[in-house]
Amino acid sequence: MEMMTMVLETTLRLLPAILFASLGGLITQRIKLVNLGLEGFMLIGAFIAVAVSYYTGSAMIAVLVTVLCCGLMGLFFAVFNLRFKADNIVMSVAINMFALGITKYFMNLLFGVRGAFSAPEIVGLPKLRLVFLDGIPILSAFSNLSVFVYLALILVLVTHIILYRTKIGLRIRATGPNPMAVETAGIGVYRLKCWVVTVSGMLCGLGGAYLSLGQLTMFTDNMTNGRGFVAMAASNFGNAAPIGTFWGAALFSFSDAVTMRAQLYGFPPQLIQMLPYVVTVLTLIAMAIVKERRMKRGISHG
Repeated sequence: MEMMTMVLETTLRLLPAILFASLGGLITQRIKLVNLGLEGFMLIGAFIAVAVSYYTGSAMIAVLVTVLCCGLMGLFFAVFNLRFKADNIVMSVAINMFALGITKYFMNLLFGVRGAFSAPEIVGLPKLRLVFLDGIPILSAFSNLSVFVYLALILVLVTHIILYRTKIGLRIRATGPNPMAVETAGIGVYRLKCWVVTVSGMLCGLGGAYLSLGQLTMFTDNMTNGRGFVAMAASNFGNAAPIGTFWGAALFSFSDAVTMRAQLYGFPPQLIQMLPYVVTVLTLIAMAIVKERRMKRGISHG
């Protein structure tokens, strides 16, 4: 029971970084725009959060600045892709490479260090202490989590409500498969897409900020370590639906948590660290098989 509680606690602690970014990937999927730059958005967000927290002493200001900066990056991505017809895959690769380089450069420029930066002045995200859950099996995993864990869970519900219960959600869902119909209804598709990609950037920034100020209170080179790609896989796992995406992010966070716990019991770290990525690849293969079977079934019935 104690082991289950520890794995659940670790899963919850790892969940927000992937979940925020996967929600960002989800909404761009809805408008038929593949943004593989989630990794770069997250990495830049993680650095900005640490830098602003260090200089201002406020985690909330750090998160706010991070969200704004990553939103602007999203808008930049949207304008170049939609107006100037820049290839989104090439732009995604460029953003990921740019993020790796610019964070290394500014870490050396601002803090005079390479590889990793940590300081007592960095203020982490606040935690919600639920003392009454202490000592209760399983539930005690919820007793001392960052408030951003709960914010991530709330955002899943908010995204679901917006997408399926509001006019703007209907427009976003219609923009992907049938943009001409949306345009004919008098709605600016270009502006709508720009807003969606901007919000996607904000969510990725939130994921990065949680990674560097919630999960840790430091920044290291390439600290996202593929989480942006895992977030994209979680969004695909959930078929671009908020609840399904949550389960995808939870699955990958769980496999990461098992990996971390397994290392404490002497399993070879090189072998164990592959587990989250193996789960990601196997999940994508399984999804591809399921989709292919559904298509064949649809053709045979059609």
